[in-house]
Amino acid sequence: LTSPEDVERVLHRLYDLSAIASFDIKTTAAPHYRRVVLQRRRAERRAGTSDEALVPRTRGVGRGRGVNDGNGFVFVSHRGEIYPSGFLPLSAGNVRTHDLHEVYRTHEMFRALRDANRLRGKCGACEFRHICGGSRARAYAMTGDYLEADPSCAYVPPAYAEQVARGEADDVDTYFARRVAGWEHLA
Repeated sequence: LTSPEDVERVLHRLYDLSAIASFDIKTTAAPHYRRVVLQRRRAERRAGTSDEALVPRTRGVGRGRGVNDGNGFVFVSHRGEIYPSGFLPLSAGNVRTHDLHEVYRTHEMFRALRDANRLRGKCGACEFRHICGGSRARAYAMTGDYLEADPSCAYVPPAYAEQVARGEADDVDTYFARRVAGWEHLA
């Protein structure tokens, strides 16, 4: 498994590439790239190094919340199973017996996935949760809970760091160690 720091380096490299590439950069299953883009753009504006002619070619970044598992996206398998994405293996029904539109709009899992305020851990405390939301599929794969924090994100939100400092939350390593261990014994 690649470390969150390795993922962060790749996302920053993609941002750098987006400034010189003749094509758009679009990530799949890396919603925290939207955070990286916004942080880098803000830093460049503050430093006065932002050149509108060299604005990185990042499709959809900075225009509100991006598409995530079950939020602006639905996946229907070859058997008709309705999933929040092709990466999150939790079925909410089947198109043969359920109305796809109705499942997307009303199924509890889809509703939870569209409510960034229901996210847990550092994703729940993150100021970027409405534009990023973390990978719900990766959270589920690693912890068994699709609303848990995305373990591949290296960013520690200031609000979460304050919770840790006050003793109200575990540091990130302890947090994930407990959740992954809890899930592994069930798997």
